[in-house]
Amino acid sequence: MGCVICSAGCGPTPAQESARTRKSTLASGDVAMPPKELLEAVRRVVAEPPLSLSVEQQERGTILTGWKRYEGEFHILHHWQERTRFRIDVSPDFDEPTARSRLSVVAETEQRANEGQRWDREPRVPRPARAESVLKTLVERVQRPAGT
Repeated sequence: MGCVICSAGCGPTPAQESARTRKSTLASGDVAMPPKELLEAVRRVVAEPPLSLSVEQQERGTILTGWKRYEGEFHILHHWQERTRFRIDVSPDFDEPTARSRLSVVAETEQRANEGQRWDREPRVPRPARAESVLKTLVERVQRPAGT
């Protein structure tokens, strides 16, 4: 008798991989502020130090930032280059939609070995600490008046 090895279906499907990556790079929290007001405060805080990120796109309750460069993993005698951008979502609270909001941050990271190479999306290297750090900064600063 022969033996047939079937590898189809053994690994995660693209949808499962995407859901796992999204979950591992997602940070979220509640904020006592109406959604539209929170969105404008987030836009202001994103542009200020320490984040100092550009807003590449804003649509409804979502902000997509520009890329921020990071030193990546040490591999084959040098550090790889990484860049991360953040998708920030503001949604109304179900129980108090005019007074509270849910703030979510998803980190999307790409990497490459050297300058001049193409950036590759790397779902196997999630950076949840980056999303958590951005969320923490946003939550701490959104309720402060501008310029303080």
